[in-house]
Amino acid sequence: MTDVIEIRTGEGMLDILLTDPEGGNLISNEAGAKIVAALSALDPAVRLVRLLSTGDTFCLGRVSPMPKPGAVVTGHGLKTRVAEPALAVYAALREARVPVLAVVRGAAHGFGAGLVAASDIAIATDGATFAIPEMARDIPPTLVMTAMLDRVSMKTVADLVIGQHEIDAGAALACGLVSRVVPAAALDEAVEAFTAKALAASAVSIAAVKEYWRATPGLPYASASSLAANLAGAALSARFGG
Repeated sequence: MTDVIEIRTGEGMLDILLTDPEGGNLISNEAGAKIVAALSALDPAVRLVRLLSTGDTFCLGRVSPMPKPGAVVTGHGLKTRVAEPALAVYAALREARVPVLAVVRGAAHGFGAGLVAASDIAIATDGATFAIPEMARDIPPTLVMTAMLDRVSMKTVADLVIGQHEIDAGAALACGLVSRVVPAAALDEAVEAFTAKALAASAVSIAAVKEYWRATPGLPYASASSLAANLAGAALSARFGG
């Protein structure tokens, strides 16, 4: 099987590149573990992670981890083989020390849509599409739904899941699944401009922003305000040597 994941490091950033568009950039459990390992061992100098793909497909889902028909498996076995590897990737994207930018060309379906949702920022072409087709196989896509929790309109998620409705980039922008939509010809320029601005910031400021995003969902206003002051103070203290 092709190793769909290529990890590239650059000045201040780490790229996770999906390299098998002909095969739909399907992610195996082993490839997912590679993503988790890369995100858990980021160099302190890294200020941005980018999730990109080659070709005209972002990601059509996972290499099926389901057992073969007739196999005898336990609920625990299915949990560890099917659920936990996908959830570990989503958690690693959300919990990464620095922001994660998803760059979406073409179709992001199933697990691919979850990758986009779990990323902190997503820039998509106007030709990108998003779908959660698992219910067509009578599989409840609670894993992808978890990736979308507190980030995507639940009414849109319900239509994606139950209605199996494919949405375009404009609808993805409206529901919060992506951050920005650009023409395909302008995607590289938009990504490089975003990257340049992220890398111009200090590592401590970038980490403070990500920590605030990570920690504040569900917090009372007073707690979020206190965290904001503490993170800003710590970042500024590091700048001025206090």
